[in-house]
Amino acid sequence: MPSSIQIREQRGELHDKATAINALADSEERDLTPEEKAEFDQVMEDYEVLGQDLKRAEWREAEEERLAASRANTADPEPNKIVVPARAKSAGPLKAFDDEAEAYMSGQWLLANLWGHDGAKAWCDQHIRAAQSTTDNLKGGNLVPEEFERSIIRLVEEYGVFRRNARVIPMASDTYIVPRRLTGITVYFPGENTEITASDPTHDQVTLTARKMAALVKYSSEIDQDAVVSIADMLATEIAYGFAVKEDACGFLGTGTSTYGGISGLITQCAAATATVVTAATANTAFSTLDLTDFESMVGKLPRFPGIRPKWYISQAGWAASMMRLQDAAGGNTSANLGAGPGLSFLGYPVEIVQSMNSTLTAQTSTNGLCYFGDLAMAATFGQRRGVQIALSNDRYFEYDQIGIKGTERFDINIHDVGDTSNPGAMIMLSTPAS
Repeated sequence: MPSSIQIREQRGELHDKATAINALADSEERDLTPEEKAEFDQVMEDYEVLGQDLKRAEWREAEEERLAASRANTADPEPNKIVVPARAKSAGPLKAFDDEAEAYMSGQWLLANLWGHDGAKAWCDQHIRAAQSTTDNLKGGNLVPEEFERSIIRLVEEYGVFRRNARVIPMASDTYIVPRRLTGITVYFPGENTEITASDPTHDQVTLTARKMAALVKYSSEIDQDAVVSIADMLATEIAYGFAVKEDACGFLGTGTSTYGGISGLITQCAAATATVVTAATANTAFSTLDLTDFESMVGKLPRFPGIRPKWYISQAGWAASMMRLQDAAGGNTSANLGAGPGLSFLGYPVEIVQSMNSTLTAQTSTNGLCYFGDLAMAATFGQRRGVQIALSNDRYFEYDQIGIKGTERFDINIHDVGDTSNPGAMIMLSTPAS
């Protein structure tokens, strides 16, 4: 079986071939010919098959590495076991890491690469392969230990509502095309001796274009080596939280401007697809005046697509002033019920709190995006081109005796199935009425 590297190369060639077929038709301002469409469909089918082969190859190679490492450590089962000194242990629970050993390894890497500690460099030389580059801060700053990068990615998924609920796919190149089914076949009742009318399913494409997101953090150059666990936990948490907040802003609030990396989010796409918008009753211009009918109208408008799993998406302030208020006022409450709270569900569906969404509690007219109801995985695709990379500069904040720590990520968001002006899609948006 080919190696994972060979399979990735084959998938890259197929991706380029599919892109070239579309590019030719676009340059000639026409649709694909039947022959081109058949070729494109075959290329994408082969691409998906290779994707399954890639997973199997990666699993096989990982097993081979594990077995090789196990054989190498037979004489000494734990030659480089990570032991966290008592003085370096965290005073409280960790947010970013599963255990202190992971945090300690990441902290030593940070000390070696970002602060140039000789002791940490020696430790990394023994425990982390990437430490071979620790003598060059700029190069070493890009070689993130798997434990540190994994903790950031895990936290982004935990904090980021949009990423956690959308359809997430890895991007094999900067521009990635995902086929999308539009319509199925048409079924008829033909008369006796009457030709059956042929029909075909139709498809189009969802295009993802990788966009770079970056964050720059200042940190003191005077760091105690005994604080490595807390340093790693703090930096992983800060970087992950910053990325997650921005991803949510792009996905829910994106207007296509540079503020959102050119991404048009739900608020923009749903507003254009007017059939997917529910306008609250005339007097309901604030979260505190929304009633059950407004929310029930959203539930009633959502199509019952096969496999759909709807959720509510709303800010904490909006949820408390509307959904929580309505549940508390429903009657039959006891002090125990009120003490426990209503729980994050409403009308039988889960509620996701999105802090980047509308939190204005005063009256507002003609305002889109008070909340959403639907299946984000059906409505949007989140493309991940590259995970987190870390780099640093010892010169950027020289006069403050601080170090600049930069985190970058490449991704894209495409909102593609929220309906149109005639048909609602997989997400329904609530808006306030005009004045």
